Amino acid sequence: MLGNTYVDHIQNAVLLFSNPAWSGDPSIPSTVIKNITALSSQFAYSATLGANITILASKYATTENGVIQGLLYVPDLDDNDPCKAIESEYVPATATRQSDLPPADYNLVALVPWYNATCTKSYLDSAAYDPIRGFITYVPNNETKKPPGSSDKAWELHDNGAWKSDSKFPVYAIPGSAGASMMAQLALYSGNVSSVPHGSNITELYSPNANDYVRIWTEITVMTPDTLPTIWVFIVVCIGVLLAFIAIVSCVMHYIQHRRRTALEVRVRSGEVNLEAMNIKRVRVPIEHVEKFPLFTYNYEPNATSPPMSPTSPRLPDAVRLRDDDARLPQMNNAGETAPSAPAPTARSTTTGLTVNTTSTDYQPKCMICEEDYENRATIIRELPCGHIYHPDCIDEYLSGVSSLCPQCKASMLPKGYCPEITNPMVRRERAIRRLRGSITIDDAELESHPNGWMGNLKRKKLFRPSNNLADAVAEAPPRHSPSAQTCMRMRDLAAAETSQGHSWDAPRPRWKKITRAMFPGF
Repeated sequence: MLGNTYVDHIQNAVLLFSNPAWSGDPSIPSTVIKNITALSSQFAYSATLGANITILASKYATTENGVIQGLLYVPDLDDNDPCKAIESEYVPATATRQSDLPPADYNLVALVPWYNATCTKSYLDSAAYDPIRGFITYVPNNETKKPPGSSDKAWELHDNGAWKSDSKFPVYAIPGSAGASMMAQLALYSGNVSSVPHGSNITELYSPNANDYVRIWTEITVMTPDTLPTIWVFIVVCIGVLLAFIAIVSCVMHYIQHRRRTALEVRVRSGEVNLEAMNIKRVRVPIEHVEKFPLFTYNYEPNATSPPMSPTSPRLPDAVRLRDDDARLPQMNNAGETAPSAPAPTARSTTTGLTVNTTSTDYQPKCMICEEDYENRATIIRELPCGHIYHPDCIDEYLSGVSSLCPQCKASMLPKGYCPEITNPMVRRERAIRRLRGSITIDDAELESHPNGWMGNLKRKKLFRPSNNLADAVAEAPPRHSPSAQTCMRMRDLAAAETSQGHSWDAPRPRWKKITRAMFPGF
């Protein structure tokens, strides 16, 4: 077996050909009159070799019907070839040559004894000029076992095996005894009807002309074990090309996404993009940053000259509050009333180093997270840079564990230059929002007519006033416990108000989507 093919069997039969010469017109093509072996096998040569066949060269062995066939003959050697003198020991003088074949373009199959490397090379060169379809050789040693493989030194022609690749026809080796038998029959069936074995019987049955040919016809059935390997090779090649294309596309998309992630990170650190406000990513504030927001004692006392106020009043009288820096302590007179002081729109806390807004917000009587009322001159509150106040335990838990946005105004509490890890889904969402915003036009007049403006009017008066000693107030205040389950649920509700309806920050995805997104992050 060689080249994914093997020889199933070699079959020889005797055919009767017409000889156009007897009609006086050599241009009339010779035709097959009868297959004598098939009709009268009892007096015509017939042989089938079904095993012990070695393929030495398989080039040009492919056929449409899997059969290589032709008239059996021995190629001619040049008269000056040294092998001409040796040939007579292995090839009978009456063996069929090309000159003994019918004058027509029949395909040929050569039969050659391998008795000498040089002479075999001469036979191969001679057969190359004939319309040959196959080359059968044998070592004349009367062996019955299968000849050695094609890589054996017995088939060496001293050209490093070049003859196998240069051969324009397939070459097969058969056992020595089978080759000798075929050569003997080839010598018998080389004449006309009157000189071949059982010629009288053939004449009696078919009444041929005395000059008609009787020759040996050889068929070599070549089989392919399975066409699937060839198909699978094609499929594997196609899959390989497809995988290579997918790998290249994936690498390019990963590179592009890396550039986009880097660009988005720069924009987030510069404050140009607020991931959570844009409904892109739930972000938490580092607890050490939350603890830098100033603490105060809640103290709301409206001016005595002000009329009684109710929670529904649209506007409450002004008051002042105490911060934790001594530079801004309000001056108290002997009557215990607060003396007026010069307005200061902003101040820097000496304990936190943060610039805080001293303009007040609306009256805030209770914590919007736990919905508990503040106790005047007793409740400790934490103020965010946006001006809203909460219980420290509530807002610390909310900012560090739930959301980085103020529960009321949705202002970002993240430290400057802070950026979470940027992922590909975040890049996709930000690009989608940017494209969507680019297709929407908002009239400036509409923004100005909004009662709270675009981000809400944060320049409102704060109506609480802490005590003079914050440290004492913190120490005297009753300890607060961790937020209750109901408060935690309230936190989640406040944070969920920022998400779009039906959207989940961590919505599970099917496995195939995760794999596709991992391979092609740009889709």
